Parts: sequence; C-alpha cells; structure tokens
Amino acid sequence: MAKVDQYLQTTHNLSELLTPPAVQNLPLGDEPTKLPLTTQIGHWESRDRGEVISKTVDRVQLLSPTRYESWPKGAPADGDYIQYGETTAALVLGRENWEDYNQLYFQAEAKCTNVINPNVTLSFKNDGKVKIPDQYLRDGFHSIDLANNQSNLIVVDISDLPRDAITEIALSTAANGSYLNLPGQIDLTFSNFRLAKTVSRQTTHGWKPTPGRIVVSQMGYGSSDKKVAIMAKQDTDQSFSLVNVDTGKVMLTKKWLEESVADDAVLLAGDFSDYTETGTYRIQSGRNQSTEFQIRDQSGLWSASVFKTMNFIFSERCGYPVPRIHGTCHADVYAKHKEMVLAFNGGWHDAGDLSQQTVQTAEVALSLAEAAHAYRSTNEALSVRLDEESRWGFDFVLKTRFGDGYRATSAGTSRWTDNCIGNFDDVRARVHNNPYENYLFAGIEGRAAQLTDDDTWRKRLIQVAVQDFAFAEVEFAKKPYAPEKIMWEHTYNTSKATYHATVAWSAAILFETTKGQQYYDAALAAGKRLCLCQEHHGIRLDNGDIVRGIFYRDEQHKVFQHFNHQSREHLFAAALAKMIAITSGETREKFRAAARSYGDSLLYLQQFTKPYPMISAGLYRDDEYRDHDSFYHQHLLVDESAEIEFRSQLKKGIRVAPHIYIKRFPVWFSFRGNNGVLLSTGISAAILGHTLRDHQLIQLAIDQLNWVTGLNPFDQSLMLGLGTYFQTQYAVSSGQQVGELPVGIETLGDEDIPYWPSFNNATYKEVWIANDGKWLSLIANVLGLH
Repeated sequence: MAKVDQYLQTTHNLSELLTPPAVQNLPLGDEPTKLPLTTQIGHWESRDRGEVISKTVDRVQLLSPTRYESWPKGAPADGDYIQYGETTAALVLGRENWEDYNQLYFQAEAKCTNVINPNVTLSFKNDGKVKIPDQYLRDGFHSIDLANNQSNLIVVDISDLPRDAITEIALSTAANGSYLNLPGQIDLTFSNFRLAKTVSRQTTHGWKPTPGRIVVSQMGYGSSDKKVAIMAKQDTDQSFSLVNVDTGKVMLTKKWLEESVADDAVLLAGDFSDYTETGTYRIQSGRNQSTEFQIRDQSGLWSASVFKTMNFIFSERCGYPVPRIHGTCHADVYAKHKEMVLAFNGGWHDAGDLSQQTVQTAEVALSLAEAAHAYRSTNEALSVRLDEESRWGFDFVLKTRFGDGYRATSAGTSRWTDNCIGNFDDVRARVHNNPYENYLFAGIEGRAAQLTDDDTWRKRLIQVAVQDFAFAEVEFAKKPYAPEKIMWEHTYNTSKATYHATVAWSAAILFETTKGQQYYDAALAAGKRLCLCQEHHGIRLDNGDIVRGIFYRDEQHKVFQHFNHQSREHLFAAALAKMIAITSGETREKFRAAARSYGDSLLYLQQFTKPYPMISAGLYRDDEYRDHDSFYHQHLLVDESAEIEFRSQLKKGIRVAPHIYIKRFPVWFSFRGNNGVLLSTGISAAILGHTLRDHQLIQLAIDQLNWVTGLNPFDQSLMLGLGTYFQTQYAVSSGQQVGELPVGIETLGDEDIPYWPSFNNATYKEVWIANDGKWLSLIANVLGLH
C-alpha cells in the first residue's frame, strides 16, 4: 500500500513516524494489463452527489464539497449514522474473468482542503459462482486512506476476491464534514489502472502459516511464561534454534513437535518455555527465521503496548482538539430530558465511525484506571498518564447523568458536525433510564473508586455509584430484566445471566466501599441467581468426558451464553471473585466451587485450537435458534435466513455430544471478528487465575495477548505499530493511529477456520475502542489487581 504517515499522539508531545506495514509492501506483478480486459465502456459513470470527471477508463477525478445543506436522498430524517452524501465513480464491465490476476494497482492523488482523513472505498461486483457483494455488504469492499497533497501508489491484493465474472468496480468517497467546519473540498484523482499477478503472497485463510514463515508473539514472551513458535509442516529442518539477536549466539536447539489443529492442518510447534534469560531473540529453522521478539519481565514487556494503546484511545477523544487529527468536535451533539439539555461530546469516539456510547466510554475509562493502578509501583509516569486519560472518560460519564436515573446513552454519527446548535446536522443522543446500565455504571464507578489514590476523587465516585445503584433498584423493581429496545445500544444482547453477574459484581463493590448491608444482601441474591445459570451436573460428551461450569443465558439452561462481537464475559469471573471476597464459610466455598468449574470450562475450550493460543468460542446446542428472543438479541442485522445459516455453521464445528458442538469461532453473521470475545474471556481467565491461584488460567489469559500480537496463522500483530508485521485498518473517520485494534480475525462464510482477508472493511478490520480497553484490562488483571 502507499506510504501513509502515521503519528503517535500523546499529550506529552512525543511522536513516532511509522513505515508502511511490511505485509502491504507488495511487489508489483509482472506484465501489468490495462483495464478493462474485454469490453470498452469508455469512461467512469457518475453516481450519488458531487462531480465525476472522466473521459477515459484510465483516469477519473472525484470532486465534492465536504458538506451539503441537506441529507442525501433516502437518508433517515434524523441523520442517524450517515454522512452528508457520497461521490461515486463506477466502471461497468462485461462479466470479465480476472482469475488470472491477483493484484489491482493504480495511482491516487489527493488534493483535498480541510478534509480530516482523505479516503476512498474501492468496491467490486461479481456475478459468478460467488456473488459479490455478499448479503451483509461486508465482502467486496476495500477502504484506503490517502496521504494528502502527494501521489499514492495503491496496490490491492485481490486474491481473496471472487472474480470470475466482474461486472463493476467503483470508487466512492464520503462528504463527512471538515476540520472545524472550515470550507472544505474533496479532490481525488485516480489513474493508470492495471491488473497484474504475483507469484508470492501471504496466507489469509486457514490454520497453516505461509510456507517458510515461523510465527511468534511479536510482542514477546514473559520470562517465566509459556513460549511457543509455530510453522507449517515441511520435509526438512526437523529442529529449531533460539538465537540471540545481539550476539548471534544459538542459545538452545530443540526438535519441532507435530500438532494438528484440524484434520488438514498439520503444524510444527516449538516449545522453548524453559528458557528464561531476558534479551532479544529470533527463532531459526534451516533458512527460515521468525521476526525478532523479546523475553523479559511481564510488566516491562507489555508497557510498550500499553503506551501505544493509550495513544489510540487519546486519538479517539471526542470534544477535544486532537493534534494532527481534528479540532474540537461534536459540540452540537446533544441530549434532552424534560426541560434539560446537555452537550453529548466528550469521552471517546466509538470506532471507525464517530459514534458515542456512554457505556463503552465508561468501560474504557475503568480499564485505564485498572492499568494505572497496575503500573503505579513499576512505571509511575505511565501510571499518571493512564490515570489522566481515565479521568477524561469519567468526566463524560458523570456529565451525561440527568440526576434522576436518566442519562444520555448513545448517539449514532459518522460525520464531523458544524458545532453550531440549531441547524439540520445536529445529532440528538438517546436518553434512557435503564436499570441494567445503571447497575453497570455503579459497578464501574465503584471499582474506579477502589483503584484511585485520590481521596477526593474516590468520594465523588462512590457518591455517584450509590446514586446510580439506587436508580437501578427503583426501575428494576418496576420491570425486572426488561430487555433493551434499541438495537444500537451496546447492552442490547444482555442475558439474564449477564444481568445477575453485573448486579452481583456492582453490589459487592459497593458493600466493600460503603459496608452497607443492603449491598451485601443484593450481591448475595444476585450471586445465587447467577449460579443457577451455570451447568453444575455436567454434560457428558461423546468421549466420556464431563464438562461443567459453563454458563447459560438464564436459569432454564436452554441456550449457552455466547458472545460474538461485543463481550462482557469478564463480568462472570469478576462477580464470582467478588462473591468469594465478601462471603465466608460454606457460602464462600460454594462460590469458589462455581469459580473453579467455570475456570475448568475455559481450560477445556483451549484444546481445540492447539498449538495456537486462541481460546475457542464455546459450546452450542443445535436448536438454540428456536429461542427467537435470544437469537435475535445476539445477532444484529439478520433475517430468518440466519436460522438456516446457524445450523450450517454448527456443522462446520466439532460435535462433542448429541446436539452439542464446539465452535472455535463464534456463530456470527453481519458482525464478525473475535478480538473483543478473546480479550474479555482472557480477563475472566486472569481474574479466576489469581482468585484460585491457578497459573494455567493466568497463562490462558496471556495466550490471548500472544494470539493478537502475532502467534496466529497470518504472522501478524493485529495492533497497528506493535511488532513487525501488521496491516492498516478500517479507520475512515480519523485515520490510522498507532495502537488501534480491529474487531478481529473472522471466518469465511459458514466455515470455522480463521480468515484474515487482505481487504480492509468493517467489521473485521474496523478499529474499535472497546478492544483497546479490554487489552489494557487484560494486562492489568494478569499483572494482578487488588
């Protein structure tokens, strides 16, 4: 891909200029061929708003103002989740077969004015064996960020694109506002379109790494932690060596061991866990070698990723002038309740778009507070910076309360508004008095109070937590477990089991901080209800094993608890740990037994992906789709066809008992990517590991960090700027920022094997601030919170 300058943002004015991701420095293919191949349409057609200038196939210019004074045709009246309009150039083709090519490249020149992140979406239509785009409009789209005022050579790997009958390609850019609403102009020119073919390419599908590539955790390994390297099976080089990069000395040599993660994926795994000396190393096997990695103490090892993660979070600040990205923003996003109106800017933007979710900001703020606490004794400067960023988030959480249980909860927007209240582009936030969310906020506020060393701040947080818990109790008494009605709220998929876990955790925290008996009673009641949602008798599997400890969505035990995009799995472990902390005697032992069996169920799930560290998604029953209320709360933007797809996806899993399957990846549809699921489950494992003094569970938590940072089939760190190999991501609003994490590795169709296509689109490669929060929380909990 073209060179794009990516700057590390911090309030300490430090910056880091990154080179383009190594995996995208693709060599140009041999004997490039002009477009089109077989038909001569002549020029690109104009669609949507703006102006398209094209006299030939080989050159097209897109022009548009950055803002219009009306919504585009067909847009919702409230402007929810939209821009001011798109400018699209389309090239209609005659079912061209591109299967002899795996690369499309062209020149792109951006001469934009006051555009925050010039970008273009390249899209394809295929009318062959596999139709593109797919029904969820995820496949066939590739988002490209452009460096302004310079020529960009764009190289697109189309190997994963079904292309036996291409009928159209298109270039689109959105008018989504400008820097501080200054007059803005989009001016993009594309030329010299060529198809080409390269012999070498990176693995994007399946469990086997690219031949000859040795995959490791590019972040590195803790001195006393498990250390594994993986490569595809080959006929030669049956051993591997650990080489000190600084001295060139071979520190140890061992035999590869064969492992089969699936029937057709025989791998070589090299375990060097017994080596503990700190330093910088690589794995060598014959002519093949891994990227460099470190071995050192955990706290120091992960601090670089914490710093980069915090950088991305800072870059996502809303209502704050972020250097080199945007000025003060979204002052005209507002919430109204009765006669009161408040400005709903602050906290952090949600993702690749510019939405705001109060729950999400609260969870990220707590994760920053957890990391600040974890690093307080080992890295004071980092701890102070983490605490500073945490308070920015909590400031938003507190200001969005109306003081009577109602609070501004979310706003959907994908545009830079003009900051002037009273005209058509204003965004009105949603306002709710939701008992579940108030319980969750109370727990988050109370937990932050426990972690801070600032007495004044602690008292304020406790005061607010007590109020929010009381608001929740009043509304819960009126409508217990009332489901969230708005699909876009991030608590929409909450089950009764998750509800119980949240109330138990929140009430236990308030009991610890206030000693109020009512909180103990509420925690105990909710904790007991949570345990009723757990499998205690055991499920007998086909091989004779018994699995216990897994949670169901409610006490009826009909549907297993799943998370497939967002996840609050960690609340189950957090609740059980708190119940163990505040109870005694026989009651404590019952909660400890529940925690033990839950931990054992997590350890059971990891065996299905070995030697990779990724934990499997869980157990599924083949009739879960029949519970429509549960099914359609778990899966967004689907219709009845998803019920058929559900059964098809299960059959690609592993049957372990009558009507029960293991899925390595979640059952999912429109929303795909499992970073949030893995990291949240990892937090659970870390909490249980420390509570039960079980190093296997702590290692399981660390394993999820390793998967994300390169110990995966694609030899890529999923965090931009961390490690050696990584890709740019779908970050269309603010552009690429060091430390961003995408939604995560997905699957292709109904398969249950990893898929990481070269294309860059939502949701799998969309940056999501919630995942950065979970990253911090996972590290903090592995290091041990008190």
